Amino acid sequence: MFSINTICLVITYMAFYRFFLNKIILPVGDALVGGNYLKYIKHWKTFDKASEAALKTLEKEKLQILINYATTHVPYYRNLKISEISEFPILTKSILRERVSDLLSEEYDVSKLDKHHSSGSTGVQSFTYMTHDHKFFLRALQTHWWTWSGYQIGDPLLQFGISQNRSFVKRLKDIFYRCTYVKAFGLSELELKETLQKIATKKAIYIAGYPSVINELAKASTTNNISPDVKGVICFGDKLFNHYKENIHLAFGKNIRIIDTYGCAEGLLMACKYDLDYYYIMSPHVYLEIVDDYGSPVPDGQMGHVLVTCLTNYAMPIIRYKLGDLAIKLPKEQYPNTRLLNYPLLQKVVGRETDIVKTTKGITLNVHSFTGVLEYYQNIKQYKIIQNNLESIEIEYLLEPNLTLNDSVLLEIKSKLNTLTNNCLDITFKLVKEIKPTKSGKPQIIESNLKLK
Repeated sequence: MFSINTICLVITYMAFYRFFLNKIILPVGDALVGGNYLKYIKHWKTFDKASEAALKTLEKEKLQILINYATTHVPYYRNLKISEISEFPILTKSILRERVSDLLSEEYDVSKLDKHHSSGSTGVQSFTYMTHDHKFFLRALQTHWWTWSGYQIGDPLLQFGISQNRSFVKRLKDIFYRCTYVKAFGLSELELKETLQKIATKKAIYIAGYPSVINELAKASTTNNISPDVKGVICFGDKLFNHYKENIHLAFGKNIRIIDTYGCAEGLLMACKYDLDYYYIMSPHVYLEIVDDYGSPVPDGQMGHVLVTCLTNYAMPIIRYKLGDLAIKLPKEQYPNTRLLNYPLLQKVVGRETDIVKTTKGITLNVHSFTGVLEYYQNIKQYKIIQNNLESIEIEYLLEPNLTLNDSVLLEIKSKLNTLTNNCLDITFKLVKEIKPTKSGKPQIIESNLKLK
């Protein structure tokens, strides 16, 4: 246990360090690299205080400016005689990859832009470009989201990430941000235990990373009875399931705040949860549409494909980009009377288009349909649903070490899933020794090999 004097010293030290970091190190860093990181953080604090009407007006103005700019300076859109965002053609990953030069603004030199690429989890890798300054805009927004968990710049941080080759600048950032950086995937039980032991020596630490690996860390914490002083958790990169949240609260405390974010590798930070069980859409940065299979808008409250327009990247305007995600907007009449922020609300991010199992009866099952059943069978360590046709699915499953699963349990699982589908799927099970992740390293629960419209 920490004594009162020790706690007071820690608080005093942290206050001094934050002042030193924010008033000296970060301004000097901005000046050296030509960034506006601190300025953009202030911008987002201002947006958080804006009224709903002000945010709507800002979004409308930004949309019009983007339309005028793209139809004037971007070859792919030049000379389009349109005035509404809904009239723009839908941008797909294939188009983004094949027509990248036509999607760049003629006002920018591509050799001076930063290149970003998607994870390729849909099978098609795409590329986007942005200015050096826009990269700092995104970093500021990400940091701003993190503060919603209670985190302040300079607080101890455990971050899980894919980029293991830490450059000199990144290592320097880790030092100043007091960040312990750990690989996101492929961690053994021993590595999880060692990570817990390392952060258990720190006072008031925050955890940021993929929900799937934070869930594994939480389970390891409970198993090994190692309880670090975690103050908040920030999730990004894959889905935050309810049983993940339960495990995280069980391990690190029921009162810690878990922030769930929604973005993509193409440089779009779209939405984030805060005080509600809904996502705040970052309307000063992105404009979201939800459409059906044919590109027509669906009513709020109904599931559809996500089209995202970036309102802040003019070097390569991303307009009506079909991410491959399914989501639902919250109907305005269901907006809570009391909410901390006035951004528009996204009711639910359902998942990837390929995270859906379809049937001959038109019934669809998403990832939550399966987690809602299989999470109660603790002998199953991991599973994956594979669909090659409308008539059947195969469930690959991996067992916890030294545990077994009776055929009667498999029949019970099958019965519960058959109830959800009105018995229109032939369900088989396959015990495997390994379930391989996607190319990006992320775990995948549903693998749909059906041809999408």
